[in-house]
Amino acid sequence: MKVEGRRVHKSSEAVAPKCEKILSSIKRKKKIDLDAIGSQANNNLVDLLRCQCRAKKMCQDTEKSYSKCHSSVMGTGSYAGRKTCGDELETLFNCAMKE
Repeated sequence: MKVEGRRVHKSSEAVAPKCEKILSSIKRKKKIDLDAIGSQANNNLVDLLRCQCRAKKMCQDTEKSYSKCHSSVMGTGSYAGRKTCGDELETLFNCAMKE
């Protein structure tokens, strides 16, 4: 799945003030591939979502689930038979960016 940068910016009212600096690193016109672990755009989105979770003290379980998947994929190359964490990242995005 891909998320458009402008969709992230449309949710900017929900972004915690201390996370706004990270939001500026996400380009509005660029699509972010949630399956592209390690890409710059993907890493920027993950940083923003993690900041959101910490700042608003929400989605802790979802963030842990993504972190577990990410560690496994980066370490062994797969997690639950998949080579990406797109599903977990999409769930984290939907949780962290809701108002």
